[in-house]
Amino acid sequence: MQVPYPLSTNPNCGDPNYHLRCDSHSQKLYFDAMNGSSYLVLRIMASFQSMVVQPSPWVSSTSCVTQDMVVSEGLRLNRTLPFNLTFSNTIFLFNCSPRLLLTPLNCTPSSLCHRYLESSGHVDKNRALKCASNPDLNPCCTFVAGGMPSAYRIRLHNSGCKALRSILNLDPEKPASQWEEGLEIQWASPPEPVCNSQLDCSGASKCSPAGMNGLSRCLCNGGYYWDHVHGTCKKDKHKSKAAGLLSLKVSIGVISFLSLGAVMIVIFVRKSSKRFNRAKLAKAREDMLKSGDKLLTSQKAIDFSRDQDDVNLAIYVSQAAKNGAIMEVVDQRLIGTEPSSNVLNSVQLFSELAFACLREKKADRPSMREVVQQLECIVQIVEEN
Repeated sequence: MQVPYPLSTNPNCGDPNYHLRCDSHSQKLYFDAMNGSSYLVLRIMASFQSMVVQPSPWVSSTSCVTQDMVVSEGLRLNRTLPFNLTFSNTIFLFNCSPRLLLTPLNCTPSSLCHRYLESSGHVDKNRALKCASNPDLNPCCTFVAGGMPSAYRIRLHNSGCKALRSILNLDPEKPASQWEEGLEIQWASPPEPVCNSQLDCSGASKCSPAGMNGLSRCLCNGGYYWDHVHGTCKKDKHKSKAAGLLSLKVSIGVISFLSLGAVMIVIFVRKSSKRFNRAKLAKAREDMLKSGDKLLTSQKAIDFSRDQDDVNLAIYVSQAAKNGAIMEVVDQRLIGTEPSSNVLNSVQLFSELAFACLREKKADRPSMREVVQQLECIVQIVEEN
């Protein structure tokens, strides 16, 4: 598993605030939370600045208690560090006290946590009975993480709930056996690296005081900007001639429209999901995008002739990117039969920029200035072909 910048497995690589632990015996990667709990890293999605970790194991083969309840009373992230849980996580709490019935959580007999216990295949019958044997006396509860305070803590306690599980991007219309277990954790964009002297800096940067905390960082020289994705200072091409755009071998307009179209879809879906049923919502989205239904893939934004999971083009392309298969959904007419490495890199960078604009938190999305800078850097890459 590759560990991209700014994630760090030792003091000599990455940013120390983005630390992951590499276990030398098992050769596995772990994310260490507060109070002693650790979570196995299953995969890292650098383009999304996020990773998926495995929920804490059960204490024993028959109990309904997870190890992080015993070790740290649940999952707790350090708020001074750049990590937080995302809204992609649907949390199931098990082995709960009846007092949870008085909370805003969904602890009813129809809560999705019961479907997970009964038919996901992840929990045997004996454990399921201990996790939620009686909805009135021993309920299980469901909620979506990511808001405050669940972006940083999911509490387990003897007087509350004693176990948790998380499902990624839960689709209630799918069978529980197809739900994917995992906790998605995202990280904020990194600042320039900390330095003690100029020897700690490289390239077009200078070790200078930064902020009021007394720290110095390798700040980029004039005419350069900090590229947090690659962890380096890059030349600022903001004043280059707009005519350079015409030399692109890959259509900037088409791929940029993908970003705009995907953002519009996400915003529209979120605002409309509570007011329309599925058919009306699909029709509304189709009408909204009917004049621009050919994007990076030259496919419709909403198309029910595709497989059920691929109806929404933005979700379809996002999933392909997470699986490292973004080139498989690109219209080959845009890149030709034998594209150069520069053209392929430009498409990859464009897709990363598009997905960066779809991040959950506004603070994690690039500014318009950063978008322009990234586009101009991509133009430069293609021009070097």
